[in-house]
Amino acid sequence: MEEVLQVSHASVSQLVQRYRAKTIGGSPFDKELLLQHNPLLEKIFVMVDCGVAIFDASQASYVYISDMVERALGYKAERFLTGGLDFTFSIVHPDDLPGLVRFLELEMDYLDAIPEGQHRLNYRSSYDYRLRCLNGNYMRVLQRNAVLDLNQEGHVLRTLLIISNISHLKKDHSLMTNIISDQKTDLLYTYDTESHTLSTDNVLSKRELEILRLLGRDFTSKDIADKLFISVHTVETHRRNMLEKTNIKDTSKLVSFAEAAGLI
Repeated sequence: MEEVLQVSHASVSQLVQRYRAKTIGGSPFDKELLLQHNPLLEKIFVMVDCGVAIFDASQASYVYISDMVERALGYKAERFLTGGLDFTFSIVHPDDLPGLVRFLELEMDYLDAIPEGQHRLNYRSSYDYRLRCLNGNYMRVLQRNAVLDLNQEGHVLRTLLIISNISHLKKDHSLMTNIISDQKTDLLYTYDTESHTLSTDNVLSKRELEILRLLGRDFTSKDIADKLFISVHTVETHRRNMLEKTNIKDTSKLVSFAEAAGLI
């Protein structure tokens, strides 16, 4: 299934308002309290190879930006803290912006469909897009998202964002990928930046994910075929299909992308 996308200032404003409307009544951000409840976060905050941010839906803005974001993109953290989503959208590549806005809408739709309460804390997602650095060059980033806490009504209040430079993994800019997952589901959407169409019919199958995980463990096609009791030809067909769905050119980069996105 494909849908043709367009984006306007009005659609961006509606997205911001939708965030805020769902999270009225959230508690103020307290980094120290957050670390007490999530001790692993302190290690994530000092990761040297990834940028880290915390997004507060009640403000449609960020309450934390790590130094790595500033070093990678060149902008002072204050630009993101005061500008929020509006600033981020202003530096997203114009060809990628409609897809990113739609990915965020899909994310909110998915979360709305989850029964209120603790189940929403299991939600994970990732998507890739291009950001304009202060020097004018574009960097392709992979943004991974995990829910940190909920407001009193059970809606997502704050989300942890981990941002990695994947320019070396994905050099073809014609396709963006969005992966949504919880403990039961893995969904994959792609946005074609040339035809401006969103495709929702290319979900990675359970078998493909199984093969991908084994590839991540350095299994050869023969090893995988023996373990899963299928032919080498079938393994190679699944491998080609995954490369086509993600628009990644070789298996090693596919595995690296899947690891970064949290698929394996």
